[in-house]
Amino acid sequence: MNLSDMPSNPANPLKSQIPSPAMPPTAKKMTITEIAQLASVSTGTVSRALNGRSRISEETRAKIMRIVEQTGFVPDQGAQRLARGTAPLIGVASRGGALRRPYYSYLLDAIQESFVAKGYAVRVLEPGEDTATGGCVGFIVPGLHVDDSHPRILLEQGIPTVLIGQPREGCGCVEVAQHTGILEAMRHLVHLGHQNIVHLTGPPSGQEALLRAAAYRAGLERAGLPYDPEKVVDGNFSDLDAYRAIRRLLERGQSFTGVFAASDEMALGAIRALEDCGLRVPHDVSVIGYDDLPFAKQSVPSLSTVRQPIREIGHAAAMILLQYLDGIPLHTVQIETHLMVRDSTAPIKERQ
Repeated sequence: MNLSDMPSNPANPLKSQIPSPAMPPTAKKMTITEIAQLASVSTGTVSRALNGRSRISEETRAKIMRIVEQTGFVPDQGAQRLARGTAPLIGVASRGGALRRPYYSYLLDAIQESFVAKGYAVRVLEPGEDTATGGCVGFIVPGLHVDDSHPRILLEQGIPTVLIGQPREGCGCVEVAQHTGILEAMRHLVHLGHQNIVHLTGPPSGQEALLRAAAYRAGLERAGLPYDPEKVVDGNFSDLDAYRAIRRLLERGQSFTGVFAASDEMALGAIRALEDCGLRVPHDVSVIGYDDLPFAKQSVPSLSTVRQPIREIGHAAAMILLQYLDGIPLHTVQIETHLMVRDSTAPIKERQ
């Protein structure tokens, strides 16, 4: 599925209420958000359909335009600016391949939803590209790297910036309490009797990977368990790379009964590797992920994971920037995480 076609609410109760072609335009003034709900897409996708931009399939564009015609939708001032391509621009920093991760798909959808509803256009941009496109009135930077230049560049250009990660001077921030949820996950594994726990991490240059690896290590220390760097392996936030990493550990003869993966994608890759090697989850090895993406609950076994509310994070980042544009200083919002216990973890005594 194309990112721009992703529904903001897959279980949309309005989907069945799309009027038939014979239905006359409704007397009720529709909003761009309601058009998005009827089409089961995001408000950002509706805006792209209205202004003729790419990154949307012709099938989706045609569906949206049919609903616009059938409902008699008349864009308000903000939607008209979007349709004309004159809406003020909000930039979202590109993270290359990371933007293809499901986490960023849901995050970007929530960011777009918040801004488009207020008449702003949202575009994913490379650092420095904001000036080349005529300038942004604000910028959001998700997934910082250790030496990330985005905040410095944007501050030098005087562009108000909101980070998703750790706070930096001069920027707004959505700070996710990753440490709390991961400590809870490690306590859960230890309580189940697991003392030999592998950590699947991301690239060492990534702020998220470093924070989650530090929390994993702190969880071991709190339980009085030794830290073994041989059991911290890079899964590159990818199911395939995580699969390969777990296979390599097993082929080297490493023994372990628990896995904490720094993303749900890596957790599912680990489960497949374990099962392909003849190990059962959770009877032989318990696995915990991070994010609580929609597929985590639907996987087999259903995935225990640290939940971070992705849409809430995206909405919070947009809110901070919208408030700044209304005259409220940039500030930091903290978002909590917590453990969701499902079927991929079990007491060690069940390993028969």
